[in-house]
Amino acid sequence: MANARTRARWIGVGLAATCVAAACEIPTAAPYWKTKWEVPAESTTIAVSSFLPAGVTLAAGGGSLLVGVPSPAPVTTTLGTVCGVLCVAPATVPIPAFSNSGAPIAGALAIPAVVASAVIASGAIDVAVTNNFTFDPLRPAGTAVRGSLRVLLTAGAVTVADTTIGGATSALAPGGPTTFRISLRPGAISASSLSYQATITCPGSATTTAISPAQTIVIAPSFVAPGIAVSSASVQLVALLVSDSSAAFDLSGVQIDTSNIQDASVAMRVTNPFTAAATFNLTLSAPGVAPASHPLSIPAAPNAVTSSVSTQEVVFTTAEFRRFFGRANVRLKFAGSVTGTGPGSTVTVTPTAKLGIQSSLRTSILVGNR
Repeated sequence: MANARTRARWIGVGLAATCVAAACEIPTAAPYWKTKWEVPAESTTIAVSSFLPAGVTLAAGGGSLLVGVPSPAPVTTTLGTVCGVLCVAPATVPIPAFSNSGAPIAGALAIPAVVASAVIASGAIDVAVTNNFTFDPLRPAGTAVRGSLRVLLTAGAVTVADTTIGGATSALAPGGPTTFRISLRPGAISASSLSYQATITCPGSATTTAISPAQTIVIAPSFVAPGIAVSSASVQLVALLVSDSSAAFDLSGVQIDTSNIQDASVAMRVTNPFTAAATFNLTLSAPGVAPASHPLSIPAAPNAVTSSVSTQEVVFTTAEFRRFFGRANVRLKFAGSVTGTGPGSTVTVTPTAKLGIQSSLRTSILVGNR
């Protein structure tokens, strides 16, 4: 919120009759004027954090938005499944050579349903692998040949990550778990989930070991906290409550007979970059004074690149307005709900977007004898 020194401006309009003809009477009463006052308020903004549904947050420092993705249940696969006909019965045999590329271990991570699409800026997943085989498929004993673990992460037809972990640099020893961190590729996605596949390739070895088709390997992916960093997103908003914005006036220096107040309103210039319409209550308040509220509707931006700029005026009754004169810390609060106007009630959000409101109090006051 930008601070601005509160100041009042007035324009006087003479209301007393003036002599325009030779036969007119000389007025015996002092003239009076209807003066128009305008008291600017601090400008106020409503940041993008107020336009984010559950599951989406603004990153510390405001450089990106964060989409939280819950960790799915681990996927357990047997040696018999990934090894096939070479591992159909318990036996002590040479370490078998195999690859499950034809039937990779598969699972999914659910993106919050309120996120229709997003542009990934950065992020990573941790893939924890618990190897319950009796051998390391990446570095089988008795050979210098190495295997690999490939992890593929997709959002629909878009590849989000595709990393092959080689046995030359990494091991997958029995026991565990062993965790591998995989970075995400920047780019646009539009999907309700992220699908992953894990492919294990073992070169085999002449070294014998006791195997059983029931031995397992467990894959457990999870997003590295605090989530996927995105540069923009289309999120669903339906009557999301907003109640954290206000502007301040100082009317303590205005000393007048409040019975002379003729009318009062709040004039606003609203710049809305969001494709979301707002239905607010505009409330005047001050310590020890009953608040006064009136409705305010803010139009949505026509699209994600063009802001809506509107000029609006909310009229207060003179009885409401009179009780705030002569008081400090008069607050003008904007609170209500916002709803997306895009397909499926969506709104496009970016880290730096904010709704701006420039407001001022306007009133007419009689000065002089009536």
